[in-house]
Amino acid sequence: MKRTPLNQPPDLELDFKHHKTLSFRALMQFRVHDILIVASMYDAFKLEEGGHITEMVFMEYHQLNLNNPPHVIRVSTAREALEYLEHNRVDLVITMARLGDMNAEEFGERIRNQHPNLPLILLAADKRILEAAPDPNSPFEFIFAWVGTPSLLPAIIKVVEDKHNAERDILEGSVRCIIVVEDSPQYYSVFMSMIYREIIQHTQHLMRVEYTDALRLLRMRSRPKILLATTYEEALAYFNKFQQQALAVISDVRYPKNGVLDPDAGVSLLSLIHKTDRDLPVVLQSKDRKNRIKAQQINAYFLDKNSPRLVKDLREFVVKHCGFGNLVFSSRDGTPIEEVNDLKGLEHALSKVPDQSVEYHARRNHFSNWLAARGYFQLADQIKPLHLEDFAHVNELRKRIVEMVSRERGTQYQDKILDFVPETYDPAFRFVRFGAGSLGGKARGLAFVSTFLRRFEWHTKYPNVVVDIPHTSVVATDIFDQFIELNRIQPALMDAESNDEIDAIFRSGRFPESFVADLRAYLEHHRVPLAVRSSSLLEDSMFQPFAGIYSTFMLPNNTPRLDDRLQLVLDGIKMVYASTFHLEAQHYMTATGNRPEDEKMAVIIQNLVGSQCGEYFYPTISGIAQSYNYYPFKNMKREYGIANVALGLGRTVVLGNKSLSFCPKFPKILPQFFDARSVLKNSQNTFFALPMNSERDPLAEGERGNLELLSIQHAEKDGTLEPLTSVYDVNDNTFVEAPDISGPRVISFANILKWNVFPLADILQNLLHYGRRGMGCEVEIEFAADVGMDQDAPAMFNILQIRPMLTYAQLTILDPDEIKSEDVICTSDRCLGHGTTNSIKDIILIRPDAFNVQVTREIASEIAALNRSMDEKCHYLLMGPGRWGTADPFLGIPVNWDDISQARGIVEVGLPKLYIEPSFGSHFFQNLTTLGISYFTIPPEDYETAIDWDWLSHTKAVEETKYLRHLRFKKPLPIRIDGRTGFGAILKPGHKSYINDLMT
Repeated sequence: MKRTPLNQPPDLELDFKHHKTLSFRALMQFRVHDILIVASMYDAFKLEEGGHITEMVFMEYHQLNLNNPPHVIRVSTAREALEYLEHNRVDLVITMARLGDMNAEEFGERIRNQHPNLPLILLAADKRILEAAPDPNSPFEFIFAWVGTPSLLPAIIKVVEDKHNAERDILEGSVRCIIVVEDSPQYYSVFMSMIYREIIQHTQHLMRVEYTDALRLLRMRSRPKILLATTYEEALAYFNKFQQQALAVISDVRYPKNGVLDPDAGVSLLSLIHKTDRDLPVVLQSKDRKNRIKAQQINAYFLDKNSPRLVKDLREFVVKHCGFGNLVFSSRDGTPIEEVNDLKGLEHALSKVPDQSVEYHARRNHFSNWLAARGYFQLADQIKPLHLEDFAHVNELRKRIVEMVSRERGTQYQDKILDFVPETYDPAFRFVRFGAGSLGGKARGLAFVSTFLRRFEWHTKYPNVVVDIPHTSVVATDIFDQFIELNRIQPALMDAESNDEIDAIFRSGRFPESFVADLRAYLEHHRVPLAVRSSSLLEDSMFQPFAGIYSTFMLPNNTPRLDDRLQLVLDGIKMVYASTFHLEAQHYMTATGNRPEDEKMAVIIQNLVGSQCGEYFYPTISGIAQSYNYYPFKNMKREYGIANVALGLGRTVVLGNKSLSFCPKFPKILPQFFDARSVLKNSQNTFFALPMNSERDPLAEGERGNLELLSIQHAEKDGTLEPLTSVYDVNDNTFVEAPDISGPRVISFANILKWNVFPLADILQNLLHYGRRGMGCEVEIEFAADVGMDQDAPAMFNILQIRPMLTYAQLTILDPDEIKSEDVICTSDRCLGHGTTNSIKDIILIRPDAFNVQVTREIASEIAALNRSMDEKCHYLLMGPGRWGTADPFLGIPVNWDDISQARGIVEVGLPKLYIEPSFGSHFFQNLTTLGISYFTIPPEDYETAIDWDWLSHTKAVEETKYLRHLRFKKPLPIRIDGRTGFGAILKPGHKSYINDLMT
């Protein structure tokens, strides 16, 4: 046997990459669906004992919880059987020994000649047949003894299926096997039934604690094969072919070898096997008790065939040495120390049990067998070649096994969505679900990311960075349905007039007790800050992402009492549910043409990315990256993508507050930092963090009060600014990355983007490339990272969300040179969108003479009031200075989506004293583009030339307020954007291009 030298540890990465596994659909391809039983009426009566064979097989399958019992066809004579086989297909023929019109041997020969691949079994009760010497030329695969028990029929079926599936399933699927060598039908008819019953019951126990239906089916179909051999040569051939996957060999002493009965065939076989694999458990069975000495000489277990405990002893051997029971570590006197039933328990036990206990199990191959019986074939294959003799001390073997088990725990099921099972849940699992409904849009995106990270082997791309998704659980939509039904939410909502009333209705509700118990068990393993996020059916769909419409809450999850933590998470889920029915969400639903009753909410519970610094928790970096850049700068191309990053939690970016934009392909080019003054003006000066005060209710003020806005001086005290900041050197009027220099600190990300202390740009560039490739469209990715200046310490980069980014297929070609200035209201070469808009007849314009950053909240209120007064079918163009949808009133107009729901075009005007980078990373902005809203950006230098202010000022308004002018026209304003170049034009009402559009 090939061994792993002590100084050459197994190549875990290579094994992980090349290990051969088959899906459950590829295993057990030969199945017995139809059985033809040939028996005279009298034999059939004895066989059935007054019942029906089909019902007997069905009931036996039912008792074993087996699916798809075969259909049984019974005929009375050999001639009827042959005639039936001429026109019908069966998978197995079982014939009784006594047939009225033909002897069994002749019938068997006829079957073999006409149907050479059809399995044929002889079922006999006559001792003369059962005790006769095996005939190597017999047409029957096996002879079984009918002993009056229905359990024999499933055993016969499984023996046949195992024999025909063995080569493919064992060699390609790494399924394990037990080789049974016995030539007496009377014995193997009894204990084959027992072994199968034990294995099936054990397999079903493992199925009950599996995590998905696919894994349950895989567990059933990958159960160990039982390979029955009746001669020495047949048994040796099985061992030579399946040695690496063998769990045990159970052998009689006397059976044919070289064509004659050999009284020591079993001793010879097991001796040869132990010379090849001395750790393989083997059993010698015999009626002669003197053979116990021979068994001891070859280090085999001995079972007395005359003992009334034979079946019980055989069962105990199979359970203990083939890995079907719990793995029990004992002291020298046999006192149990630790009992293990899962990988987590095995890793824990191996760290503390005595050396002699580790040695005992290692010498008997118990670790490998126990793992293989549970489906950890790869790990079992890695551990099996490890021998004590190859290690200087048993502790070195112990450490090697712990290393392998730990790695398996870290990688198992990482590309699968697992059902949460409290008894077997392992905190190493990355993605679990509660309930059986849909995961919703965000969770589907995360599941996709989890899969493709492993498919493209991201664990090898960045050795010092862990690139992954956070530990995630999903409360599926069926829990939402149960909650709505259980608490009669719909009738209660009919009288709710505000979001606060809606929240109160949901917070007073209760969840199904089974879900509460499961969530409680989950939280026992996760006492870390959590994010409770929405994941509705409509979120992150290809055409309507619904970004930021529903609530997200961050929870400290650090109170001492588990019940307090549980209640807070339950309340967080309720608040996310409530946001589905918030007024702005319902308005958005209507605007996007969706029916509110079609929406269902799943909820994501994620471990929050970051570290605790004093009384607050936050990541070093968070941000959004898009694979398509609507605002390319200099030599950048749109397909190079764009990223927005900030210190702290991601709300800074999604709300449109100050953050840093860069192209991952050119991370050193920062358009918003064009001189020292712009750096001081445009760099981030506040960040969001989660307060960790356990006495504070993080849900009391809703989503906006969930986090705290801190100054960067707070982060400087925490020591988290070093990888992100530059210092302004007043002597040289430059920014340097020298923390010992005194001067103003600004968040420039220079150490990361310029000096690459953390490969952020490269990670994003690769993620966007593979994300676009995997989703088949442009993508947007939300992420968070925890980074230090110590390059030897692994950093964390977690993907929080991936969603499709809408782009437009409609081709609109615009040539700026062909457009006459007298025909246009506005032009820009920095437009977002693609295509044409012909539905707008109104303009809402902020009066340039009345604008001031001190009154932006009042302006937002006026816009909201005007928006509410307009007919739902009346769409308008919105024009004004600064950043639309910002949370900072000094950067622009702080409107919400609900305030401008009728807008179908927006012009963001840069004033000489107020020019802010477009907020393309915000949820607000994402939803505008998703709805196909045309978005124009006018830089300050084009303020006078890009907009026909004279025409706007001389057009009569239908309504004027303190800050607004409302213009209305009889004919639409054609809007055209060329998405390839970013150039767009808003044409004056009734322009000829509108007529051309109608004609074409």
